[in-house]
Amino acid sequence: EIHHRVKNNLQIISSLLSLQTNKTEDPAILALFGDSRNRVQSMSLIHEKLYQSDDLARVDFRDYLQSLSMTLYQSYLQDSESVEIDVEVEKGIRLGIDQAIPCGLIVNELVSNSLKHAFPESRGRVRVLFDRGAMIDDRSAHRLVVEDDGVGLPVDVDMRQAESLGLKLVSLLAKQLHATVTSSVVTEGARPGTRYTLEFSDHEPLEI
Repeated sequence: EIHHRVKNNLQIISSLLSLQTNKTEDPAILALFGDSRNRVQSMSLIHEKLYQSDDLARVDFRDYLQSLSMTLYQSYLQDSESVEIDVEVEKGIRLGIDQAIPCGLIVNELVSNSLKHAFPESRGRVRVLFDRGAMIDDRSAHRLVVEDDGVGLPVDVDMRQAESLGLKLVSLLAKQLHATVTSSVVTEGARPGTRYTLEFSDHEPLEI
């Protein structure tokens, strides 16, 4: 019942943001409202999945990431078929809500960033990989990879110093998860795309 109520409240916030877009025609402001709405929806989706699940404490992250990716696809690409999103998640991975929300927000930011900026010619592929990584401090660990074959970013990009709100959020959320995060150039394929890799264990997230 609590998850259901939280989900409904977040959906109300999302609807209010949508209504607010009727007050402006400025593309930059409309984009900001759209990004904020997607962040709220990524959190709402966690509570929806927990509400529908037999396990009220941990979310099936495979199911969640597939639903989140579809939501982002519909938000940014609509009917486009020239950009694909591939989601590969190891079966059986469940995250507690304190890890699922920051991890879901990180995926939201990185996938959104790729869909908005990586494909000026509206052609390409985004890949989301989530599996079990090497042990960290004798605890089971997870590995998250988000990559694209788009125009790419500078190899030495520092997310902590980035001007983009999305990349700053990724840095803060990674810290909350005790995660190590690296960015690199994708060497496979015709174009040098961008790859972000995060690894974190089942430590309790930090308060930020």
